[in-house]
Amino acid sequence: MITIGIEHLIANPPASFAGKRLALLCNQASTDRHFRHSRDLIMQAFPGQLTCLFSPQHGFFSEKQDNMIESGNATDAASGLPVFSLYGETRKPTGAMFDHFDILLIDLQDVGTRVYTFIWTVVYCLQRAAETGKKVVVLDRPNPVGGHIVEGNLLKREFRSFVGLYEIPMRHGLTMGELALLCNREMGIHVELEVIRMQGWQREMFFADTN
Repeated sequence: MITIGIEHLIANPPASFAGKRLALLCNQASTDRHFRHSRDLIMQAFPGQLTCLFSPQHGFFSEKQDNMIESGNATDAASGLPVFSLYGETRKPTGAMFDHFDILLIDLQDVGTRVYTFIWTVVYCLQRAAETGKKVVVLDRPNPVGGHIVEGNLLKREFRSFVGLYEIPMRHGLTMGELALLCNREMGIHVELEVIRMQGWQREMFFADTN
């Protein structure tokens, strides 16, 4: 049985969250094993503390399925919270957006490849958090194509872009939390970063093996 980051957070609420304003970077796939959305779980576990939401490419509800279709800022009808789009007018969150909270929670399901933009949205958030003195907590999830195989070309530094900001292989073999730790160290970001790790995940597991 695998326990993912959001489930571990809810089962073991950190004392350090007391009195802190929380933000959440997520989309419609950010759920626990029972398909309860992380937004709702966090609002129940930390009443009154979740102040805003952030969305990656494809929108908060992943309704923007075509590539390169941007999303604007919005209001989440279910919670009434503002949703700041990180695939709209800006790819990197602004300092004003980060004025809304003390701790940024990140709960996104990656696909295991360098060109998937969610990991680079996370990197931009790490950079802004370092600039504004905010803490980041990544709620880890499995790499759906496993963590035991690394393959493909390495990105050349001169070709860095939003589909590749750091020199990792096409199939990188890392989880979102591991990628965040790697980029925080190797890109010299040095933000206060915590990864709430999974329990029970093995690197040779594919998504079908993760219950």
